[in-house]
Amino acid sequence: MRILIVVALIIAAAASADSAAAQFRFGGAEAGAWCLWSNPWTYNCGFATLRQCLASASGEGGNCAPNPSGPQPRRAQRHPPRGD
Repeated sequence: MRILIVVALIIAAAASADSAAAQFRFGGAEAGAWCLWSNPWTYNCGFATLRQCLASASGEGGNCAPNPSGPQPRRAQRHPPRGD
């Protein structure tokens, strides 16, 4: 029974370490919602808005995409037309 508990704890620790590593790979808690990808190995995930990312991409090139492990990009809120 002890062996089963130890094995379960080792598996749980390995799983949590793997998810933490993925989070820090793309910037972790300090990351923005958008990443600028210059190539598959060069990226900057420090953009809070798509507009910031596109402004940087216009100067240095690359593609903007949502950060796979960062905060979700906020959608623009549309307000219904006012019926005055």
